[in-house]
Amino acid sequence: MKYIRLTTKNPYYNLAVEEYLFRHADTDIFMLWQNEPSVIAGKNQNVYAEVDLAYAKSRGIHLCRRITGGGAVYHDLGNLNYTFISVLGDAKPLDFEYFTRPIRNSLSELGLSCSMSGRNDIEAGGLKFSGNAQHTEGGRILHHGTLLFDTDFSIMEAVLRVDKEKLAYRAVKSARARVVNLKSLLSEECALSDLIACLEASVCTDLGAALALPPENAEILSLYERNRSPEWIFSDKRYLTGYSVSRKRKYPFGLVSIDLELSRDVIERIKFSGDFFSERPVEELEALLVGKDRGALSDIDPAPYIHGMQRSDLIALLSDAQ
Repeated sequence: MKYIRLTTKNPYYNLAVEEYLFRHADTDIFMLWQNEPSVIAGKNQNVYAEVDLAYAKSRGIHLCRRITGGGAVYHDLGNLNYTFISVLGDAKPLDFEYFTRPIRNSLSELGLSCSMSGRNDIEAGGLKFSGNAQHTEGGRILHHGTLLFDTDFSIMEAVLRVDKEKLAYRAVKSARARVVNLKSLLSEECALSDLIACLEASVCTDLGAALALPPENAEILSLYERNRSPEWIFSDKRYLTGYSVSRKRKYPFGLVSIDLELSRDVIERIKFSGDFFSERPVEELEALLVGKDRGALSDIDPAPYIHGMQRSDLIALLSDAQ
């Protein structure tokens, strides 16, 4: 395993380095990195619904899209990001407990008792300080997560449009009510640099990671240019018009929204969005559904495309859409 510490704070470049390593690394990777103020939307999300774009522009907040599933997150320099890339086949897809264990073990060395919560969060005392997401492809796994240390929650709450169904599902009034900064949970003497040093020492020792320099090449620069292009960030724009039927529902495995065009009950066009995770591109499920009667889907298993969804869930969602 190699350990890489990125020093650039540009989110488009950092995401490019991460994706390049995911696709080309010949050994497992552990990486720590930070971003300037940014919103990072999940690969399946509708950016227009998730982000207050006017507020983001007024504050100079970068708008980005990542290749992993899950929900939109806010990064600033009070937040630390970590990445695990598995290329050796020892880990299982969407095993969040496995990938977060080294982080939780490190935090225990700083005196913090914490645990997994829900699908993909780490919490202490019922409050979340870390969200995690994954992407799998060709036997490789990219797992990354946030560590809120001293993030500005007032900006986070203003720029992210957290869906009311998600809040109702968790029985809280706002996203702010369920998050906490690690700075308030650790000793007063503990600075962000101390957290980084602890993670470097603990994770690298436990996993046998050797320090390595980050790669620099033309492919990373190409990914960087793609990442900051409107075509990539607003890849959902073409789905915003022309749909006559829509539906949204919160499940234990995530929020799922659909927009579709029907001819009688036959699906002519369909688009899924949400903060769910997947092992295969959700666009493949969309292609399978086109031309199908929405009440007759006995031959389609949605689970590889929307992790946790059963066929009965899909049929009920499509049947209820109005």
